[in-house]
Amino acid sequence: MNSILIAIPLLPLLGALIVLFVPREAKSQIKAVALLATLLPLVGAVIMYAGFDTTSGMQYQVKHDWIEVPFAFEQGPLRIGFDLGVDGLSLPFVLLTAIVSVLSVLASWRVAYRTKEYFIWFLLLITGLFGVFTALDLFLFFLFLELTLIPMYFLIGIWGGEKKKEIATKFLLYRGLASVGILVSFIALAYFAGYASLQPGNIGGHLSFDMIQIADVFKKAGDIIPIDYRQWIFIVLFLAILIEEAFFPFHTWMPDTHEQATPAVSMIVGGVLMKVGAYVLFRIGVGALPDMISYFGTAIAVIGVINIVYGALVAMVQKDWRRLLAFSTISHMGIVLLGVASGTNEGLQGAVFMTISSGLLSALLFFLVGAIQERTRTTYIDAMGGISKQMPILSGFLLIGALGSLGLPGMSGFVSEIVSFMGAFQKFPILSALGTSGIILAAVYLLWAIQRTTFGPQGVALEGSHDARPAEYVPMVVLLAFVILIGVYPAVLGDLINPTLTQLVGKIGG
Repeated sequence: MNSILIAIPLLPLLGALIVLFVPREAKSQIKAVALLATLLPLVGAVIMYAGFDTTSGMQYQVKHDWIEVPFAFEQGPLRIGFDLGVDGLSLPFVLLTAIVSVLSVLASWRVAYRTKEYFIWFLLLITGLFGVFTALDLFLFFLFLELTLIPMYFLIGIWGGEKKKEIATKFLLYRGLASVGILVSFIALAYFAGYASLQPGNIGGHLSFDMIQIADVFKKAGDIIPIDYRQWIFIVLFLAILIEEAFFPFHTWMPDTHEQATPAVSMIVGGVLMKVGAYVLFRIGVGALPDMISYFGTAIAVIGVINIVYGALVAMVQKDWRRLLAFSTISHMGIVLLGVASGTNEGLQGAVFMTISSGLLSALLFFLVGAIQERTRTTYIDAMGGISKQMPILSGFLLIGALGSLGLPGMSGFVSEIVSFMGAFQKFPILSALGTSGIILAAVYLLWAIQRTTFGPQGVALEGSHDARPAEYVPMVVLLAFVILIGVYPAVLGDLINPTLTQLVGKIGG
């Protein structure tokens, strides 16, 4: 069964290699390979979910020695391993990546310009994302994270909009800066974990980038590591997360990216890539430095509320659907910071729920906006009036997706928001009360945009425009089905993540 976990990140890479040798004129074969290379990992992820034991910790582990440098650190060697595994925290992100990647390939089916290169870069991006969520070695994690940068640069810079080259460079600069911060914090974590493990009476070992070992050393021998060092490690890591996740004031790259990227690439960016920062916060921030979550809790909560309110206010004045959705995502991800800052089981559970829910809803809404853009040649809200008359199915799904995003009961957004705020109110009642204004503002800007887009006088020439094609029903129905499933049966996600989150909350409390 462990071979399944190796196959999940390697299959898209294998698909990219196969596409490399397919003639560029054979576009149908190229697309078929790309679909198969993402569909098989989805099957593997479902098999892992079906066989996952919620009472156990890390599962499906693969551990292989990769790089070892003798005497690299005082008396011990440096070990870097090809270590993979999933637990109740990482498996939902693997499933999210698998679902969105398959649907993004389907959304890319009409790509005609440089099709071969497009799908090679696309599959390399998916390889990196799967690797990020399955890596148990910090060095390996960083390599997979870097693997996402170059493919995204070309996917924006070649297939993007009018300002594609400028925005691709901006994306690379911001995400590259975040990567530097993550690398520095990872090296510091490994160094101080190695230093603590070599002290008399403590855990014996070597310098390692093993996530589990580092977290264990910081828990058992954390007192040996001066608190000011731990604080600086967390500050550097947290700043990198703010950039990676496009939180205010490091957010400007993200709306520009969505505005220039193709709909399928926006699905990946909003649905998966934008969740990497949150995963780093859960896995490394809470997992290895839980005392710093408690120490900086108020500051994290304040930053979360600022993003909730700021993202909602800026979304209200946007004239482009893509930028509105980008700022809406910033607002929703602010709830994640608020939930994590609370240090409660409810808050952390709500934060993970919100991250997964935001991924599904972002992928759905960016797909719908892209489908409408293909027909109307615009994403400007004022220019889309009255499209429900010609495109009732697409308009209906857009309305339902917007309702899910604003937190309609029975959908994933509602569960995510209510659980997050339940946890946050226990520790930050005033800040949480201010944060709830973001929910009200979300209803205002989303319903306003829907009203202007789908109803009222016709804003663009729609003669001959057709509604959803049969192939377009697959992404719409699948994504909406998962949004509703989590909304009406939260245990499908809650039972998976709760045991792992309970352990993490115990570290914060301990």
